[in-house]
Amino acid sequence: MIKLKNLLDLNDMKYSDEVKPKHQKTIDMETELIADEMRIPYKPFPENSSKETREELQWLSNYNNGAVDETFVKDGDDVGKVFENYCKDNDLEYDKEYYKQIIKESGKTILSLKYYYNRPRPKQLADYYGLEEFEDFELPSMKTPSYPSGHSTQGHLMAELLGKKYPTHYEEFKKLSNFISKSRIMARAHYPSDCRFGEEVAQHILGKVIQND
Repeated sequence: MIKLKNLLDLNDMKYSDEVKPKHQKTIDMETELIADEMRIPYKPFPENSSKETREELQWLSNYNNGAVDETFVKDGDDVGKVFENYCKDNDLEYDKEYYKQIIKESGKTILSLKYYYNRPRPKQLADYYGLEEFEDFELPSMKTPSYPSGHSTQGHLMAELLGKKYPTHYEEFKKLSNFISKSRIMARAHYPSDCRFGEEVAQHILGKVIQND
């Protein structure tokens, strides 16, 4: 049983005590394709000590029978490339520079939310709880707070934008966005609740992109 003092310390645990300079630069950037002002309803993540968080950690630990498929993880790490490859394979025009800029500008909202909520990554809490069987696969793209999942946000945003352009391929684009989310789960980079919130955030960003079209 966790003592009250330790419980309070656990709920105060954050990913980081400061914003990394390169992330602050993204947060402060001026955008051209996505409207700068955005209101996203407050939606707190489950407390670190909550039953839901413990269940998410255990679920992650058991995901794919406890094994991490490194190829699956790496294949989902580059959001733009996932969609670019699909478009190339299906003879669909893909404006690489436009979508690259969309992904870059979406980082402003994503990082602002990440550092606002400052949720620890699953591995941080797994170590606190002493879950020795918790295996993860760390990537350079995992050096930010956990909530929301930036990959999930950008994946669903791309699926919606490309689905609007190519309606008959919409379901396939959604499958790709779900694959990207699953690749982050496979890496144990995110709690499932991070990915769900990321999908919601994508819808808010989407509205601002459409507004600027």
